[in-house]
Amino acid sequence: MDKTALLFDRSELQNAIEAEELAAWKKKRYTAFRETMRETRYPCHFAVNAERNDTARYLFVGSPRDRDALFKLKAGLQGYLEQHQSIADRTTLVVFFEPPDEERSEQEYRDRFWRALEFLNERDPKPWPSDVPEDPNDPEWEFCFCGESMFIVGRAPFYTDRKSRYTPYGLEITIQPRRVLDDISGDTAEGRRARSIIRERLDEYDDVSPHPDIGDYGDPDTREWKQYLLPTSNDESLSEFPIEIETEGS
Repeated sequence: MDKTALLFDRSELQNAIEAEELAAWKKKRYTAFRETMRETRYPCHFAVNAERNDTARYLFVGSPRDRDALFKLKAGLQGYLEQHQSIADRTTLVVFFEPPDEERSEQEYRDRFWRALEFLNERDPKPWPSDVPEDPNDPEWEFCFCGESMFIVGRAPFYTDRKSRYTPYGLEITIQPRRVLDDISGDTAEGRRARSIIRERLDEYDDVSPHPDIGDYGDPDTREWKQYLLPTSNDESLSEFPIEIETEGS
């Protein structure tokens, strides 16, 4: 499987849509995403800029219940990580899963999200990077694949009030290598300002206040994995890491 051939940039997607070469579900998913990113009020301006500046890459992988789709996720993520440094200083991968043929419960979306990460970890071709803690309860832990640590955001249809995490047509995962966030994740004036702006915009955009688990990477009171697929209610929080992590590589 040609890993990089699985990835689309914005112009390739637009050309495929105009030529009617893109499957209907893929067009629906990308069009909905693009419309959201074109909203001036969308809280994460980094995501908006990635779409606007053509520094995002897009991966369509089929149903999250389908084993072949998870293998496509693995191959596409590998391809993205191999080339992301040549795309831009700040880039992101957006993974679209095929919309389900019937309504799914919130719990099923959660199960499928964490199963996708577990699948990647089980088949990681490289060992866990030595500079990232292996224990998810360490505040500097992050999910890693192919030797890269990364920040992950899940979006799904059940986020009716947490609109920044809402997408109408199924599970979506956005992945950013940690290195593209280094300048805004540290204790610097620029980093504090960027995070403050995003949180202010979240408060305005969503119909619920920002979740208490949203915090700064490395903060002793923050666990990054709790932010991956946030609870719908601010009164809820993940108490235990949902999957087992292997660190030796496949």
